[in-house]
This record gives sequence, C-alpha cells and structure tokens, in this order.
Amino acid sequence: STYTVKSGDSLWAVANKYGLTVTKLKELNSLNTNTIYIGQTLKISSKTTATSSTTNSSSSSATSSTKKTYTVKSGDSLWQIAVKYNTTVTQLKSTNHLSSDTIYVGQALIVNN
Repeated sequence: STYTVKSGDSLWAVANKYGLTVTKLKELNSLNTNTIYIGQTLKISSKTTATSSTTNSSSSSATSSTKKTYTVKSGDSLWQIAVKYNTTVTQLKSTNHLSSDTIYVGQALIVNN
C-alpha cells in the first residue's frame, strides 16, 4: 500500500505510523536522503513486510510503555535535548536510529537509556 506525504510529515513519523523503521521505509522507496515532499507517494509495505510489521508492532508495544519519550518542539536541537535528559547526542542518535543530526518538530525521541 502507499501513503501520500502531508504538510508536517517526516520519514520518522510515517515509518512510526506504519510500524516500519526509517531505514526500511527508505529502502522500500529507494530514498538516499531523509527529505520527503508534500504530495509525494511513499510505498509503505510490500507483500513480505506486511506480516512482519504487524508482528513488530505488537512486540514493540509491550516495551514501549517503559520508554520515556520527548516530542521535538520548534527550536530544539539534539544537543539541547541531550543536556536536558543527561545523555549525549551520540546516545540519542543511537537509541533513535538517527543517521544525521536532523530532527523534526513533532518527532518523538526516546530519551532514556
């Protein structure tokens, strides 16, 4: 199936909504960057990922209640968030599977170790 990008969407938000990783979403759509555009149609599943994404969603929901998250606000940076939660930018990026320092307003980041 597919998803049409709307204003305010990010790869992370779309991936999270459909139980995918950003890496998997980029792979499905042959994307080399994290940039997406309003009106762009993204493939969100293939026959082989439909079953596994359902399984991943149910298994991750059991552990998600123990994870503390922070919702990115306008003006935030990874450095500011790291300082606030007594961690490092490297740790935040690793925990949230970020390949760059780019974060998006509305993005939920896991902030506990």
